[in-house]
Amino acid sequence: MYVKIRDDGAVGIGRGTEGPYEIAIGYGEAHMIAAALEKLAQTARSYKQTYKKTTDVGRGNKIEFERNEEGDIILKGDGNEYMCTEKEMRELSEVLKHLPPVDIAPPSDYVKKRKPKNGFCLELMNGGQSMPLKLPDAALIKKSIVSSIDGKYFEEKVKIGSRSITVQRTSDLKWSITGSNATVKFTAYEVESLVAGLHNGVLDVLMDAIKKYGGDDLADIRVKSHIQRVEQEAEKILADARKAKSVVKHLTKTTSDILGAGKDADERTNIFVELINHIYRELAPEFHAPLFNIMTEILVQK
Repeated sequence: MYVKIRDDGAVGIGRGTEGPYEIAIGYGEAHMIAAALEKLAQTARSYKQTYKKTTDVGRGNKIEFERNEEGDIILKGDGNEYMCTEKEMRELSEVLKHLPPVDIAPPSDYVKKRKPKNGFCLELMNGGQSMPLKLPDAALIKKSIVSSIDGKYFEEKVKIGSRSITVQRTSDLKWSITGSNATVKFTAYEVESLVAGLHNGVLDVLMDAIKKYGGDDLADIRVKSHIQRVEQEAEKILADARKAKSVVKHLTKTTSDILGAGKDADERTNIFVELINHIYRELAPEFHAPLFNIMTEILVQK
């Protein structure tokens, strides 16, 4: 059977077919399917498992793995059905485990993923200058720059605990982002790619987290335990603060949307960006850094 990474970032699986007639899964789901195939190959007979997709690629929402009483292996999904050998399943599993890294969205010259250290997981750079960013920083800067695009002049000091990042638009053609003893400058011709780069940088980090939680039987338990931790820590931090109850509820549900099934990579990224800006907008500054730190600890893989 063949495996391909499609132009839309999804993974196609098939044999003697193409396009809509193949089984499609999200790139981040490949390791989960690989684990299911390996288990299928190890089972002698009378085995069936259904995997519910976490993305909306393809024509269906599930993949079925079956080994009947005669020992035949059947793989079903997206209206397609393949009879396979045990060797094919093992080979397919190995390919899915070792897919080459891909950029789900176009790469950016201005935002790069870096080895996480003290929560800093992205690097903003241009013109020989660079500054490290935490995941919430990127979400706030993205929103700030988007807000500045329809103006002639713009300045915002983004305060997160003891740290400060200043976003400025000083003319029609010039932007600058200042923080961590560095100023990184951009022109009007670069700012659109900068916004895309911030989005894609957040996306890459989030997808690393999704992959890390795994596709085995304990994955759902791991995710639920982290969601519960977010809820408990947020309740401690906010205590009797104004809007505490509604914010905790929103934070818990949104974390579930980011980590759980049913959303593609861009949806998860947009949800995260909006969550961070919701916290920044709705709560007093004293709560920003503690809540952002919880999200960073859960979503940034060390």
